[in-house]
Amino acid sequence: MRQLLSLVLMLAIVPPLADASPDIPSVTTQIVAMPLGTNIELRLKNKEKHRGSRGAVTNTGFALVDARGTEQQVAFDDVVSVKLYSAKSHTTRNILIGAGIALVGVAIWIGIELRCGPFGCK
Repeated sequence: MRQLLSLVLMLAIVPPLADASPDIPSVTTQIVAMPLGTNIELRLKNKEKHRGSRGAVTNTGFALVDARGTEQQVAFDDVVSVKLYSAKSHTTRNILIGAGIALVGVAIWIGIELRCGPFGCK
């Protein structure tokens, strides 16, 4: 009797566990859902990585537009994974470099003024 009850309980629990697997969207679904021009990084079956923006989608694949503006047709079957990426902004770095150069220039000017005076060195 215990064995039969255990078997019934086990069969009642196992089907919900099998259905609990997460629904992972396919690569095709992910790419089609992205808006035109989205920056993406692809990993292909031949271990290559490609970056670019998503172009026009067809039934079998899509166009990947690289930074130079050239389009490359990529088949959905060749793609292993796709993820979004954003280009890094260097604005803060460039501002800090400019401020550092300006600070050095001002320091040199102050040093010359203190050494020679306002009328120049004799």
